[in-house]
Amino acid sequence: MRRVLAGLNIPPLEPVPPNHVLTKAFYLLQNFPGRYDGGELWVETAALQTGSEPLQTTSRTDTDGVSSVIISANDFAGAWAHDARGAPMLPIATGGPSQREMAIRTGINLVMYTLTGNYKADQVHVPSLLERLGQ
Repeated sequence: MRRVLAGLNIPPLEPVPPNHVLTKAFYLLQNFPGRYDGGELWVETAALQTGSEPLQTTSRTDTDGVSSVIISANDFAGAWAHDARGAPMLPIATGGPSQREMAIRTGINLVMYTLTGNYKADQVHVPSLLERLGQ
């Protein structure tokens, strides 16, 4: 992956951490299969190690904390593709129909993450929202 991305100006990437919003944007997911399973889903690094100091969150104010790059070799689009009759266009390598369903759930989480950002991590508005709900 480093060789392929060498000529591109992208931020540092890391595999999706267990507590990343992509794991809970709509569906609760532990992995992100497509036609293939087992490959990592890579997102922009959320924290950088700076010498002997503790981890610090990077400043991504222009992206609202949303990764500007998401990379996987699991072939999500291939798992989602259907022909005009509604039949899958490409086979799932392993896992069958349940893996295709999980690929669709992964896609939904990706869309929710893209459209809503890191809303699950933003707790600053919770008190006012609860007050508006009358709780």
